[in-house]
Amino acid sequence: MAPPSFLRDLFRIQPARGEWTVAIRAALSVLLPLLVLWGADRLDWAMYASFGALSSIFGRTLPLPERLRSQAEAGLTLILAILLGVAVALSPGREWLLIPVAAVFATGIAVVSHRRNWHPPGVLFHVFALGACASTARTVADLVPAALVSAAALALSLALTYLTSLGRHLWRRHIARVAQTWPRRPADPGTLPGDGPEWPLRHYLVRYGLGVVLAGSVATAIGIGHPYWAIVSVVVPMAAPTASARLLRGTQRVVGTLVGVLITWAVLAFAPPPLALILIIAVMQLGAELFIGRNYTVALLFITPLALCMVQLGHPLPVAQLMADRAIETVLGVAVAMAITLITRERRQRGDAE
Repeated sequence: MAPPSFLRDLFRIQPARGEWTVAIRAALSVLLPLLVLWGADRLDWAMYASFGALSSIFGRTLPLPERLRSQAEAGLTLILAILLGVAVALSPGREWLLIPVAAVFATGIAVVSHRRNWHPPGVLFHVFALGACASTARTVADLVPAALVSAAALALSLALTYLTSLGRHLWRRHIARVAQTWPRRPADPGTLPGDGPEWPLRHYLVRYGLGVVLAGSVATAIGIGHPYWAIVSVVVPMAAPTASARLLRGTQRVVGTLVGVLITWAVLAFAPPPLALILIIAVMQLGAELFIGRNYTVALLFITPLALCMVQLGHPLPVAQLMADRAIETVLGVAVAMAITLITRERRQRGDAE
């Protein structure tokens, strides 16, 4: 029987901490480039724009210069993930080739993320971008739009970050002139990029490298569609700092995803047109950012439809197949992550003290 504290943490929603600005900026960062691609009739490039725009969610609590630096770092590595995914997709054996490439890439990015104190931590979005872009056959010619579209989305997200910060600054100056006694909440300095706590290399090799190989190999061998979803799910809990936190995050991933799949099924059952899908994606991005720091289970009720609608936007698939693949591979990936966590727990992993 699960302890009461575990169940409380599974569903407890933390107080709001001014997420609206970040959420609106992230939603616009995704919405605007997708609208441009819709108008240009190039929704086959939607993944490139969406993943490039995800840079907007990094460094949300940092002062502006550090936030821009963190977003640029994460954004450039997201572009690298996209290009690697397209390169893998050139091979007829892309599903099997993806496994070693993702294992090496996830391990390397995990080290960078940890050392640079990226927030959100981990490699979820990078592995998602790599796997999604590698999942469909592509040609060498696809490398150019992948680079240009994702880079444009990154540039837009950086511009929106700067403009929203400038707008808030000007608004606060106006309010201060109108009411000198206006109460001010101290700014959250966040965690500045730099040298994060050190973990031994085996931490990354086992939890990211081995985890990706096991989850990806099982999913691919079984023949489940979208085996990269198992790879994504195995890396999600690994960013948590302790074994108990990894178990909680894995459980949240499964519960939130299964409920999110039902929500997505209800949305896609109406076969919304591309423009409606774009608006749904923006709304889901907004909701995800409002709750990602407050409760991961609840955030997944938005993240799951967001991810699946992104897939449908660029490469539509039968809805039942899409939902079944997502559910099965999420459970598979989390199961592998939990097994690795329990087997390696308390075994010479510095930085894992409970």
